[in-house]
Amino acid sequence: MTRSWRARLFAALLTAFAAHTAFAGHEQSSSEFEVFVAGEALAGAGQPHPRSDDAWFNADVIFGLTHDQFRVFGEFYVVPGEHDLQRFQVGYELVPETLLWLGRFQQPASAWNTEHHHGRYLQTAITRPSIEDWEDEEGFLPQHIAGALIESRHQLGSDGVLMSGGIGAAPALSSDRYQPVTLVDNNPGRHGRALAAQIAYLPEYVGTSSAGLLWARDQLFVRDPIALASLHSNHATLTIYGAYADWGVEPWRFIGAGYYVDVDLDNPTRDESFVSGYVQAERQLAHRLTAFARIEDSSRMQESRYVALFKDHSGDIDITARRIAAGLRWDYARRQALSCEFSHVVSLQQRRAYELRLQWSAAVP
Repeated sequence: MTRSWRARLFAALLTAFAAHTAFAGHEQSSSEFEVFVAGEALAGAGQPHPRSDDAWFNADVIFGLTHDQFRVFGEFYVVPGEHDLQRFQVGYELVPETLLWLGRFQQPASAWNTEHHHGRYLQTAITRPSIEDWEDEEGFLPQHIAGALIESRHQLGSDGVLMSGGIGAAPALSSDRYQPVTLVDNNPGRHGRALAAQIAYLPEYVGTSSAGLLWARDQLFVRDPIALASLHSNHATLTIYGAYADWGVEPWRFIGAGYYVDVDLDNPTRDESFVSGYVQAERQLAHRLTAFARIEDSSRMQESRYVALFKDHSGDIDITARRIAAGLRWDYARRQALSCEFSHVVSLQQRRAYELRLQWSAAVP
């Protein structure tokens, strides 16, 4: 009944909003619909179990409706054997450049995901940094909140400031992954409070460069006995402090972020923390080619009992502790690209692997 009730609710919201937009005629109304698709092949050595995000095909469907101050926005993600409504937000523009959203959204304290989302075409590299992995791809930081989000941009001369903050329900914590609140299915387990914020400086108000600070605090309740036995705690509080920069100086682009994660457990003597970060450099070349390279590293993650919860389907802790990656992207046609990436990966278990990835990605229409 819960799934049916939620499905009917969101269908009714979309139908009502679409009808309202249709009757509005030539008022301030617009809509968007875009599909990002990608196909990928992987060859590697030293990695016996493929990661769950090594899909041959995925699609990310973005849809949005705007009428005056009202907004509806959603994101539906599809990979073989799985599909999910990753985001669904209903918003209202309180004042120009300030929006209040209700629904499920990406938490603002992720430097990479708030920019690239699930669409592989939107990012130059094939892989994303391990610290930025999604919950269903063995990610060990929460990436979604169900609740309220406010986003605001303010112009300061030719510069600007971007601020966003979210509050709502955090994921439940199981022995191998997070269980974020889903909008169209049941939500077993107890969901604590999640808070997240980002403040960024924009050197050009209408440009793409930015740099800022990130913060999040998630209260995570354990939902199965395996996780309870491992942590010796029935809940954990994650506090994340971060800083990032996404800076373009033609023909270069630099993307970097650093995170300090504090894990607060029931027993004060068992608290722990770790750090992780990455730097990626991109350079545009002739013939619509872009070369890129990225370095990821972490500290104290190997000793973290909390991180050790996030095992893959085979029971291994296959989370990346360090990675060196380099590759080339070719935008050979309008909104289509071919990419290759070679990387050396060291997992938390000190397993070394070499990966070669090939990817086709596109945006439709």
